Amino acid sequence: MLILGHRGNLYNPENTLKAFKSAIEMGADGVELDVQKTLDDVLIVSHDENLKRLTGIDLNIRRVEFKRLKDIKIDGESIVELKTALEFIKSYNKFVDIEVKNPKDFLDVIELVKKINLKDFIISSFWHKETFEAKRSYPDIKFAYLYAHFPRDLLNYVKEIDFLKPHYNYVNEEYIPFKEKTIVWTVDDEEKIDYFLSMDVLGIITNFPDRVINKLKGGEKMFQNPYLSYFVQMIDKKSIVRRENYISFEAVNYVMPLRIESLSMEDGEININKTFPMDWNLGERVKFEITINGENPKIKIRVREVGELSFSLKELEGAI
Repeated sequence: MLILGHRGNLYNPENTLKAFKSAIEMGADGVELDVQKTLDDVLIVSHDENLKRLTGIDLNIRRVEFKRLKDIKIDGESIVELKTALEFIKSYNKFVDIEVKNPKDFLDVIELVKKINLKDFIISSFWHKETFEAKRSYPDIKFAYLYAHFPRDLLNYVKEIDFLKPHYNYVNEEYIPFKEKTIVWTVDDEEKIDYFLSMDVLGIITNFPDRVINKLKGGEKMFQNPYLSYFVQMIDKKSIVRRENYISFEAVNYVMPLRIESLSMEDGEININKTFPMDWNLGERVKFEITINGENPKIKIRVREVGELSFSLKELEGAI
């Protein structure tokens, strides 16, 4: 099974050389990364078109020249050109999944991988029509359909393209005959790891390659609460304020749009600067304020997409 670090990993600024190097050093077989293009046609590694979520700067990558990005940092790390990132990953003889975010960028990406003679890679995208056309024009290059739904005709997908990249929520027994073509994203839950390991899919994309690798080697449990790990990574560490019986912080949603239905805490109070139910959009910053009454209050969050999550304040403080 291929273990690919999602944008590198969650321990480092996403889509940076530091994150890629860290994932490789953990033992990942490779990484998944995202591509955008500047106004002057420089391919760079970035998930978003706009830098606001990661840097706080409201700047659209596709509307500025690359020189405008050179001095901007993502938690101290530079925005990297795709060419530099691919050569870096190639130097380690690792696999790379290049996700094309804009259909206008396919040709430039293809020309680049051919120019640097990249070996172990696929090009994937949600833009299936353009991906299919690219495959027809460049049959020697491996492509993948990226999606988050149940295909009406899975067999047709299999016939059209080299690999399938479904979100883990949409993978079932129908994929077993096509397991050698299936790379699942983004798998961080221990139960899901077990499921896909038993299915023996080609690969998984994960935010925590070290924990997954440790599990595959028969090590200790990955973590008791994977959703706490997600939440902790959202917290802006610089915003944390601690006083006696009080803690506050700001968190930025970078995972997926979420519908928060309720938030409560036993033996204390937890409040945010929003009213419930609330839509927590990608890139949106929310402030949390916690007043502590008991020794180890339990926090409960009900999220439409995943149900009720629960963890203790000590678990949260120990993680941050």
